[in-house]
Amino acid sequence: MTTSTDSLSTASECTQQTEQTLRDPVADEKMVQSENEKLDPEELIDYPDGGLKAWSVVFGSWCAMLGCFGIWNSVGVFQAYLSENQLSHYTEGDISWIFSVFSFLFFFCGVQIGPIFDTYGLKPLVIPGSIGFSLSIMLFSLSNEYYQFFLSFSVLGGISCSLLFTPAIAAVNQWFNVRRGLATGIATTGGGFGGVIFPIVVRDLIPKVGFGWALRIVGFICLVTSTLAVLCLRTRFPSNKASSATIDLSSFKDRRFAATACATFMIEWALQIPQTYFTSFALYKNVDSTFAYQMIAILNGASVLGRWLPGYIADRFGRFNTMIATIFMCAVFSLSLWMASAAVDGTNTGLMIAYMVCFGFASGSGISLTPVCLAQISDMREYGKRYGTTFSFASLGTLTGVPIAGAILKAQNGRYEGLIGFCGACYMVCLMFLILARGFGGGWKLRTVY
Repeated sequence: MTTSTDSLSTASECTQQTEQTLRDPVADEKMVQSENEKLDPEELIDYPDGGLKAWSVVFGSWCAMLGCFGIWNSVGVFQAYLSENQLSHYTEGDISWIFSVFSFLFFFCGVQIGPIFDTYGLKPLVIPGSIGFSLSIMLFSLSNEYYQFFLSFSVLGGISCSLLFTPAIAAVNQWFNVRRGLATGIATTGGGFGGVIFPIVVRDLIPKVGFGWALRIVGFICLVTSTLAVLCLRTRFPSNKASSATIDLSSFKDRRFAATACATFMIEWALQIPQTYFTSFALYKNVDSTFAYQMIAILNGASVLGRWLPGYIADRFGRFNTMIATIFMCAVFSLSLWMASAAVDGTNTGLMIAYMVCFGFASGSGISLTPVCLAQISDMREYGKRYGTTFSFASLGTLTGVPIAGAILKAQNGRYEGLIGFCGACYMVCLMFLILARGFGGGWKLRTVY
């Protein structure tokens, strides 16, 4: 009797193996890929979406953003000051490379840092990142020569910011799903606050204590906020030892990811142009120097709301839908308000302020919603790798965007119309890629929430 049962079991196993052999593996792969594109990877994972631990992670991320993106959002003030003082014998294009390389390393290093985060967690990253970031600002304050500014700010500062920023934004995504847009938006408002505080601190303190001590005070602020980030940030998922520290080119086989990565590249190509050149533009239009330095603070103040509110809206009406709307506004505001203020003879502070407020609000989502959109189309266990892949690609935009704009400015003998047109065109191309990503992932119906 036992022999008969074993024979039937063996026959059944042979039949199953035969059926599996006869299956078309290509068809199976296409079917699995199709099903994966229809479902969000996090659907089967339970998220807290709130609670003391989750919101403390958001606070830690906010502290990290205040320092990293506060400095990143203030580079226009630094460039304008250096071009009139220590580096006055260099061209705007030459000086812009200091801040372009900083931005490039800020994002490019994510290709290594993202997978390390997946494998080992965040503490081995954020602790050296916090120390290096604060040290870079202190060394920046002591610099006088071009190479000193480059090594202290561009190299040390860029790498350290990436060590701190990448895990800080990735950690939030491990604690939130339904409210991910809101949580990430709140965290990234820290960069907006820093972008308001630091230009004002530098401007007010330079006449009193000099440029060096003004920067050192900023460095001490960053040291405090970075320490709070180290204490509050924590991960939730177990380490993924299989994650390798390489660019995951296979991710580009996913049409949604490929289109989103291209859109991110275009955002980074355009985003820093107003932040870097608007103070110089205001001085070119004969705006009072004190008020010209406040322009960036106005932009960053508006971006605080622009990072939080779109995140709140995105959780209800779709992350990609919200990004499409805000990027469209960035293009329209650049090609209308900024272009008009450049075309008008003489000083027109009304148009300038209007552009800073409107663009600051609209551009905020480029920081807060990009990680959320990536998380929506990614397996969270591989999020660090995909995030690193995206921003290593997008970092080429941060490296080249500002110098290209500077070259256009030089070719037009200091007139800004060509630079503004380049900025607006980048946002229009970005809009096209976002529409494609939304269509590939959620379909082409206008009412689809995606």
